[in-house]
Amino acid sequence: MNSNSNVSGKSAKFFKVICLACLTTSLLAACSSAKEDASASSAQPSSSSAASTASTKPLELNVMMIQQLAEPPKADSPFLKAIQAYTNTKLDISWIPGAGTAYDDKVSATIASGSLPDVILIRRTKESPNLNAQMSGVFWELTPYLKDYKNLSKMSEIAVQNASISGKLYGLPRERVLSRYGMIFRKDWLDNLGLQEPKTVDDLYKVAKAFTENDPDKDGKNNTFGIQEDATMELLKQLTVYNGGPNGWGLQDGKVVPDFVTTEFKSALDLYKKMVSEKIVSEDFPIAKKYDYFNQGKAGMYFSVIDDATTRHVDMMKADPKVQVDVAENFDGPTGQHVRATFGYDSLIAIPKSSVKDEAKLKEILTFLDKMGDDAMLTLINAGVEGVDYNVEDGKAKKIAGAKGSEDWQNFRWGSQFGGIQIEKTPLETKVETLFKGNFDLGVVDLSASLMSETNTQKGADLKKAITDAETKYVLGALDEKGWNDAVEKWRKGGGDKIIEEYTADYNKNSGK
Repeated sequence: MNSNSNVSGKSAKFFKVICLACLTTSLLAACSSAKEDASASSAQPSSSSAASTASTKPLELNVMMIQQLAEPPKADSPFLKAIQAYTNTKLDISWIPGAGTAYDDKVSATIASGSLPDVILIRRTKESPNLNAQMSGVFWELTPYLKDYKNLSKMSEIAVQNASISGKLYGLPRERVLSRYGMIFRKDWLDNLGLQEPKTVDDLYKVAKAFTENDPDKDGKNNTFGIQEDATMELLKQLTVYNGGPNGWGLQDGKVVPDFVTTEFKSALDLYKKMVSEKIVSEDFPIAKKYDYFNQGKAGMYFSVIDDATTRHVDMMKADPKVQVDVAENFDGPTGQHVRATFGYDSLIAIPKSSVKDEAKLKEILTFLDKMGDDAMLTLINAGVEGVDYNVEDGKAKKIAGAKGSEDWQNFRWGSQFGGIQIEKTPLETKVETLFKGNFDLGVVDLSASLMSETNTQKGADLKKAITDAETKYVLGALDEKGWNDAVEKWRKGGGDKIIEEYTADYNKNSGK
């Protein structure tokens, strides 16, 4: 079914988008008087070639896309019209709700049926069902084609590497910020206590302890604590990285090993236990809801993707103008500064072989996807429709109050969120973006993201759950040192050592060792 976003603009506003497309590219013959270079067009099927002309029939595509908002985009959306006009396509989009496992269940059922659309969004790309689909030839392998396209050839190398399976890429990775994790904290609490922003793990502990014991909100009550945590134990992961340890999995003594067998992790685990015992971290963290204690003014900091600071605490700051939320990523450790990184992507835009049966149609689809990486389309997806979502004043794009932006259309973006026209940002948003860009090289990526292990595919989730349970029990005091060591040994004998062996072999194979 065709559907679209809740943004509805006047026709004049829509034509502004088309005009922008015309001014920024020579793709559409209607927007350019330049003649096509036929030889270049046939040799380079990219968005730099004039593949779409006014006389060319639009490419018709069936697309299956995730719907993250309550209502699917509407069929008369200016976003759909602008995308179709710019890329010379006719898109028939099935929007599938993404709540819980609904979308992933639908993807699995669609793959099993053998009746797939021309383009489909795939999440959890390394979990068994989707991993098997890629390895069994359900989707086109795109690696040989990317070099021929202007934008696709410039995709994030880390995203491509982590999304690949044994060096082969079965969809376009939707790029995401790499060095994204850090600390969100109450700057006003810090100022109330005359403290400086923490720069080391030791500083972090001291500030969190002061937030717990020294009445940082100045209400005369003992009703605050340092760090909000939940069942994900994000603090533990980041402390390990700050200590110089791996992010999930890393290379140590020539082997690819999990973080919890390293000394850096054990040091972080013991500090976490100390924080729980001193009530710096609330002992109900296994059942606590993320953000709640922070938003209630009870906790002074938490660890997450730092852009949470710009979206998760708006109501709290409106209710109390004294509240100041700030972010930090750069902590000095024994081996320098490190930032816990994402995989660099969060899903794949894949092209099924059952519906796209020949290379000619594949290249047409890749041309469409390549055009979605042009500045005109990145502006549309990242900033919205000019005159509806933003206005340009004094050379700066300013968001229109109440504008909804691209909403679920952002799921079509595979390229950088910093491309195209950028909406003017608040000081906090600017700081977050500056840290994202400036700390790219500090990102510590989970090495297992690009590696294969049959044992991990079969048993890894259950083995990891047992370790996570042991971590929780240890920091709560329900498991002693021997109990923790026994849990790690059980993981090893239950298949963990085999996973280490298989990951290491795949790493050596892919790195040419």
